[in-house]
Amino acid sequence: MAKSITCYASRLTSTIGRLLFRLRSLTVLPFIFVLVYFARPTFISALIGAISLILGEFLRLWAVGYAGGATRSRTLGAASNLVTTGPYAYVRNPLYLGNLLLSLGVCIIANVYWMLIVLLVGYLLQYLPIIASEEAYLREACGTTYRAYYASVPRFIPRLRSYANPSAHRFSLSRAIRTEKRTLTAIACVIALIVGAAILS
Repeated sequence: MAKSITCYASRLTSTIGRLLFRLRSLTVLPFIFVLVYFARPTFISALIGAISLILGEFLRLWAVGYAGGATRSRTLGAASNLVTTGPYAYVRNPLYLGNLLLSLGVCIIANVYWMLIVLLVGYLLQYLPIIASEEAYLREACGTTYRAYYASVPRFIPRLRSYANPSAHRFSLSRAIRTEKRTLTAIACVIALIVGAAILS
């Protein structure tokens, strides 16, 4: 009985994770609308928020410079070519960590600090099922290669020592910039909306 419940919960989490993975570009929109509405940026908030924003985008660029366009896929199947070098040698989910830093930066720039709590709760509700679904897929697709990587590299908090068996992937700045165009455009638009809302308020 307990095993059946566990299996059902696992399948449900995987299903939710796959759905959220496909919708991950859309779920952020209500958050942005609320943030822009309440935005009251100051020079100090912009300065501090920009630090988090730059760190988050640097991490994303570093990650997609190795992983490439597969990170834009709406299906998990594109992730079967396991990357374990670059930022992936220190943390299993550098893109999602980068997303968190970007979102924190935008909240701080907007000077809407209560949204940090909303962000963290929403982040956990969205990304934990996605990550669980990805991990289940990679365990099946990559077998012992992924299981060894999973056991050595943390999910969210980067470790100081790199993974002992990095993959042969190579970093490409042009690939990173090409892949990140949409994210960079989205960031610029959100910042412009925040500034515009502050000017008009």
